[in-house]
Amino acid sequence: MKMTHLALYGSGRWGTAILRTLRSMAAADVSVIKRGETPPAEVDGVIIATPISTHAELALPFIERGIPVFIEKPVTGSTDEARRLLAAAEKANSLVHVGHIHLHNPAFAKTKELAPALGRLRYLYFEGTNNGPYRKDASVLWDWLPHPLTMAISLLGKTPRSVQAWGIHSLRPKNSVLCDIGMVKYEFEDGAALLCIVNWLAPEKRTSLTIVGETSSLVYTDTATQKIALYASMGPSVDGANVYHQAPSITYPEYGTRMPLECELSSFIHAIEQGSHERSELALGITIVELIAAAEESITKDGQVVHVK
Repeated sequence: MKMTHLALYGSGRWGTAILRTLRSMAAADVSVIKRGETPPAEVDGVIIATPISTHAELALPFIERGIPVFIEKPVTGSTDEARRLLAAAEKANSLVHVGHIHLHNPAFAKTKELAPALGRLRYLYFEGTNNGPYRKDASVLWDWLPHPLTMAISLLGKTPRSVQAWGIHSLRPKNSVLCDIGMVKYEFEDGAALLCIVNWLAPEKRTSLTIVGETSSLVYTDTATQKIALYASMGPSVDGANVYHQAPSITYPEYGTRMPLECELSSFIHAIEQGSHERSELALGITIVELIAAAEESITKDGQVVHVK
C-alpha cells in the first residue's frame, strides 16, 4: 500500500485530534511542523489546524506550489483572504479541502437521506454551545456558524439571501467584534429560515440541528449517544386559520458508526491519491466566510438585515 506523507500545522486541541486519527490510519504518515519550519521535501499534502488568523498565511505558499492543502474551518477569517486563496488555487490548479466535518458525519449523511420525506422544510434550528474555547482572533460566530451553514446549504441546495444577527459581548464588552454569544437568522429564497444560537459561555456542550418539515421533523444531535430522532407525522395540520396538533411517532434511525474525522481525512487522502484538483470545498468555504462576515456586519448595525451577494 502506498503511504501518503502529510505535514500537519497545529498542535492544539483539534490538531491533536487530527494527529491521533492520522496515526491510526494505515495509509498515512504524518509529521508535525511548527510555524517557520519547512516540511519534508517529499510531502504529499499539508493540513492546517492553527488559529483562524494564520490560515491564509500558512496555506498560500503551498497552494501556489500546487501542493494539496486541507484547511480547518473556517477557511479564513476574511473574505479578501478567502478569495486570494481561491485565485491562487485556480492559477496553480491545486487541490484544496476545507474541514466541514458534519458533511462527513455518517449520522448527518443519514439525516440528509431522510430529509426529503419531511415535506417542504419550514425552518432549521441550530444550537452550538460549549464552555470555550475562547478565541482572541475571532468571535464565536467563526467558531460555530460553519457547522449549521454547511448543513443547511447541503440540505436545501442553495445559499441564504439575507441575514440578521445580534451578539452579546460578555468577556470583552469594549470589543464590538468579539462577541461570545450570537443569535443569527438566515433566510432563503423559498421562505425557509435557519435560526442559530451559538455560545461559548455555556455550561454544557451541545451540537444540534432541528429540521422542521410540513409533515415530519428530524433532530440531528452530534453530541448525543443516539444522534438522529425522527418525529413522523408531526405536522401540525393547517385548515385555513385553524392549526391542529398532531402527536408524532418517534423513531431513532440507524446510521454508520465510522468516526467523522476519519471519514474527512480519508476523503482528503483519497483525493491526493487520485491526483484530484477538486476545489468545490474551497468554494463552499468561501461562501461560508462571506455569510459569517455578513452576520458580523448585521451585529455592528444592531440587527439590521444584510443582503448576501
